[in-house]
Amino acid sequence: MAYFSGQGRVYIGARDAAGNPAGLTFVGNVPELKVSLSVDTIEHQEAQSGQRLTDLQLIKTKKGEFACTLEELIPVNLALALYGHSTQVTPGTVTGEALPNPVTPGHLYPLTMQNVSAVQVQDSDSPPKTLPASQYSVNAKHGSLVILDATTGGPYTEPFTVDYAFGAASHTAMFTQALPERWIRFEGLNTADANREVVIDLYRVAINPAKELSIITDELLKFELSGQVLADLTKPVGGDLGQFGRLVLL
Repeated sequence: MAYFSGQGRVYIGARDAAGNPAGLTFVGNVPELKVSLSVDTIEHQEAQSGQRLTDLQLIKTKKGEFACTLEELIPVNLALALYGHSTQVTPGTVTGEALPNPVTPGHLYPLTMQNVSAVQVQDSDSPPKTLPASQYSVNAKHGSLVILDATTGGPYTEPFTVDYAFGAASHTAMFTQALPERWIRFEGLNTADANREVVIDLYRVAINPAKELSIITDELLKFELSGQVLADLTKPVGGDLGQFGRLVLL
């Protein structure tokens, strides 16, 4: 008997102009991966026997659905889940970033960058006056500050501006990319058959954005991705690879 219980590694990547994988990226631990196949049919009933028996079933469309659960908070997964693109930020400096005018003592003001250091707050006078560090607090890792006192040592001319240095980070912007079509590959083992090797390729999957991101929760964050397995018309209908995907037992 050849039962199946799979474990393994999942890789996802873009396709090139010829429909081939343009380099695939490992997406980390995937506890669940599903492929669902279905057909839409037209049925015909005969009109001779008095029983309206179905005498023909014609396949109208063939469909494939894809779903997987991603667990690792890495740029490739975020880009898929958010329809975004990830940017690696290199260390640098910012001069004269303006705060809202006027500021309200006790309110939090996010800075553009994170991992900040050497923060200085100045007013817009000529020459500018520098606020003492005791008059504001900085959340350096998250890149934000709170003005505690905007009067002592003044008067100050707003808007206040901020100079600071920032460190490395990874940014992923939301909804900056079109619907992603990706090649998905599973390289794994059938643990119910003496760890027999197996490969599954899905040539062209249109991936939906993540339905939700559970940010505050007692559980580990998971990315629930789904999508439609589309036909790859660059491959012949009767070819060994098929037009949707293939499962290879090794």
